[in-house]
Order: sequence, then structure tokens, then C-alpha cells
Amino acid sequence: MSFVKLDKPPLGWNSFDCYGIFINEEQALANLEAFEKKLKPSGYEYFCIDAGWYNEFEFQFDSSKEINKDTAISVIDEYGRFIASPRLFPRGLKYIADQCHEKGLKFGIHIMRGIPREAVEQNTPIKGTNYRAKEVADTENICLWCPFLYGVDMTKPGSQEYYDSVIEYLAECGVDFVKADDIVEHPAEIKAVAKAIKNCGRPMVLSLSPGNLANTLNYPVYKECANMIRVTSDVWDRKSDVDKSFDRWRDWQNLCNEELFLDLDMIPFGALQVYSKKGSDSDELLSGVGSNRLSDYTPELKRSFITQRALAASPLIMGGELNISPDEDFALITNPLMLECNQNCRTGHNVFSGDFIEIWVSESKEGSSHGWIGIFNRFSRPKTMTFSEADLGLAGTQIKSFHSIWENKVIDFTAKSITVALKSCDVTFLKY
Repeated sequence: MSFVKLDKPPLGWNSFDCYGIFINEEQALANLEAFEKKLKPSGYEYFCIDAGWYNEFEFQFDSSKEINKDTAISVIDEYGRFIASPRLFPRGLKYIADQCHEKGLKFGIHIMRGIPREAVEQNTPIKGTNYRAKEVADTENICLWCPFLYGVDMTKPGSQEYYDSVIEYLAECGVDFVKADDIVEHPAEIKAVAKAIKNCGRPMVLSLSPGNLANTLNYPVYKECANMIRVTSDVWDRKSDVDKSFDRWRDWQNLCNEELFLDLDMIPFGALQVYSKKGSDSDELLSGVGSNRLSDYTPELKRSFITQRALAASPLIMGGELNISPDEDFALITNPLMLECNQNCRTGHNVFSGDFIEIWVSESKEGSSHGWIGIFNRFSRPKTMTFSEADLGLAGTQIKSFHSIWENKVIDFTAKSITVALKSCDVTFLKY
């Protein structure tokens, strides 16, 4: 049922890490201008608006005030579908999409599994049918962290037509990329969204995000229906989130490839939570973690983070505000040698684990004599260790040297061993 064939992991930007559910048209367009200048030249192409584009609040974004998510009122049309909030997006989603397309970029949008609660309360008709919202809603099957929707009972007549109508609206808006959330545990609704996209007449990438974590038992459905599967919970600028990404990468390393990209979530670099005052108590599940700041990752953790994403062939979706994020963060996410590894489309595999060191290898699709290696120090203190060609997953090869990507130097390997000195939480990223 797959409808768009991707030949490389998507590269893009998403509004959630910097604006939570509160982004508006002015902020989106400002970031789009920065995207064109700072990311497009390196191959980034997907500009994505995350959750909340259909909500209205007590007041629009004002840096002198705090926006309260609990004041949100969802905007729906006569068919019970979320539509863009006129206050946040006065010219609608299509205007943003058109601006993307004029710049040679693609437009993405976040959707939630289910049907708006307002639609059920009003019992709105389902477009093109004689059915109504109450007939397809599953009021017991709800998202645990988002209060805006009920589930959809896919055994009921009219349920597929409801999802068809949702995707039809997005197609009319010019959407190229759909991030469907709270859906990985609901294969029937995954199939419904995928079928709706396939039949809408507009090519769209489908990205699946978790409510709880993706289950490998549902892998055949993910692979049949989607382009990428997020296997982590939300990732923020915390060492614990780098650690959980390693764990999930290990679980999925033998399942994902260019037919279904392994998504380790967004890149929390740069300016985060810009809508939220310093010292405020943000709600992680709807509007992000913490308050207005630059990423708390150390330089070592940033290198480990982006090397991990490169070797895993994970989609690279920048989360920081593009106009005020530091140049050094853009230098990392646009590094051409890192991108070459990421866009190679081969999910790296673990070849060594011990004494807080992990070694991961991604072979080039051109053949096993070329590829990339990440030697990660996951310890809280520096470590120096020597590794053989077997430790590096290169036994029997004729590799004579490496290029160390972050150090930008050549390392001799004629002795078939390499000694590496690593700072705490740092990585050596090698191309062979």
C-alpha cells in the first residue's frame, strides 16, 4: 500500500521543539525564510508545522505573556475536520504550503489519530456519506496525553470515509508530508490513513509517531503503509534521551532500511521553547520540555547525537528556531560528510559493546569496502582504548586508513588497530 517511495531519509525542520503547539503564520514564514538560506543548500526540503495548528487561544503569541494550552478551543469545519485556526493562520495552511512550493520545498503537517471531540459533541456529518461523527467515534479509545480527540472505530461504516475527508482537506491545502501521531499501536487506523493518502490524488510521505512505543509485532503494517516509523518517545536535550535512542536503535537495527526509515525523533539543537518564559513550568506532553533556552547538550553530546542519527539513517528534522539558533549547530547538521553517511540509507548495526563503549557500523550501499564507523563513549569520564579490526567490524578487509570526520584528519590503520581517546559522552566518527 506504500504510495511514495523515498530513496533517502527526509531532511527538514519541525516547529514543535521551539514553538510547541503555539506557532503562528508570522513565525512560520520567518522560519521558512531562514530554512531556505540555512538548510535548503544542504538538501533539506521538508518544512513541517507540528500540533496545534487548529487551536485558538485567549490571545495570539506575545513574548510578554505566557500562552496557556488549557485555553485551547479546536476549530473544525462543517464535516468535523480540524482546519487551520484563523487567528494563528489567517491565510490558511495552503498559503504556507504555496510559499514552500515557490521556494522548491515541501510542506508537512502534524495530525492526531482520531476525530475531534467538538465534532462528536456537534454530531457533524461525515463528508460524502449519510453517517455522522457519533457513529464512528470510539469515546473509550482516546489518546492519554492529548485531550482534543476521540478514537475512530474502524469497524463502523463511515470510518474510512472520515479519514478520507481529513486527508482530502490536507491535499487541498498542498500538504506533502503527514506526521500521524498517537497511532503506532493502532494498525487499523494506520491502514485507514495510508489508504486515504493513496487515494487522495496527491503524493504524500507518511511518518508514524508513537503514543506508546512502536511494537515490532506491528512491523509488517508499518512497512506496508508508511515511509518512516518513530521508535522513541519524545527526544529532548538530555543525556537520558541520547541513551534511550541507543536502546531503541539496537531493538530496530535489523528491521529498518530505505523501505521504512528508522526515526529517532527530532534534533533538539539551537533555540528551544522560544514561546515559553525562563523559569516557567512547561507541560512536556503538549508543548515541550522546559522553557526558553539554547540546547543543553554539550558539544560532545551534540557530536554523539548527530553521529548516531547519521549512522542509523534516521530522518534529520531540526527542531530549533532557525533564525536564532547558533551557527555551530547548523555546521553540525549540514556537515557534508555526516549527510553523506545519513543519506546512504543503510541502518547501522552494533558490532561492539563493552566497558561503556559502543561501536556501530554502516556499510556503504556501494559495497562493504566502504562505510562509516562510530565509536561512542557512553561513560561519564574520558576513556582511551585500542580496538582491533575485528572490534570495528572490519575483520578480513583491506582498510589502510580512516578519515576522522569531526577531527578532519586521516588516521593510519596499516597496523590493523586504532587507539582512540574519547571525552565523556563523545564519539569518534570514521569514514573508511
